[in-house]
Amino acid sequence: MYLRKSVKLFWTAIALVFVLLCLHGCKVPGMHQPEIEQGNIVTQKMVDRLKPKMTKAQVEFVLGRPVYQNTFDVNRWDYVYTKESRTGERIRRVLTLTFEEDALVGISGDYRPEGDAAEALEEILEPAEDPESEDEVSEEEETELDDSVEVTEDEVDSTN
Repeated sequence: MYLRKSVKLFWTAIALVFVLLCLHGCKVPGMHQPEIEQGNIVTQKMVDRLKPKMTKAQVEFVLGRPVYQNTFDVNRWDYVYTKESRTGERIRRVLTLTFEEDALVGISGDYRPEGDAAEALEEILEPAEDPESEDEVSEEEETELDDSVEVTEDEVDSTN
């Protein structure tokens, strides 16, 4: 009698361990999901530091090396930033720089220079894209991105 109870208890424990191992990989509601940020973090201050005719080395010093490099067009640099929030919302920002003979000649994308930088770069700025474009970032997303990504000039200088 005692042997039967212990065998039954043993198999119950084995079954319980098996069930727990099977359920180990299941998602628990309310589990922490981190925000996912990928690409180049480009701030407005960084864009404002760009000047016409800057060399590729100077631009790389200011913005860093682009994560995406086009092997078919070495004179085009694309800085792409994406952020996926915990709720599944995606933010995508793009800055495209064009060079001719190692000199900055074009800027386009979601970032626009402001203040004195806008006047200096006016000659090389490409027209803003149509607001109906799929890649266009809404004002709400832009504000959310600006609030979540704050990089000081000291941090920029220390990374280069």
